[in-house]
Amino acid sequence: MAKVFAGDVAVDVSSNALQVLGGYGYMKEYPLEKMMRDAKILQIYEGTNEIQRNIIGQGIEQGIQPY
Repeated sequence: MAKVFAGDVAVDVSSNALQVLGGYGYMKEYPLEKMMRDAKILQIYEGTNEIQRNIIGQGIEQGIQPY
């Protein structure tokens, strides 16, 4: 659950920062470019967030505690 939340928040924050910086956010001279790439990898690595949500939902249906 924490991985899904952290990935979503990282993408949201970096997307908002990209909106503020505009085109400069895509330039390699600014650290936001790497942060945006890292945030997207966080969502994809070890299973996509959609798969993680499905696993969490199935666990909830079966009455399994997530911890």
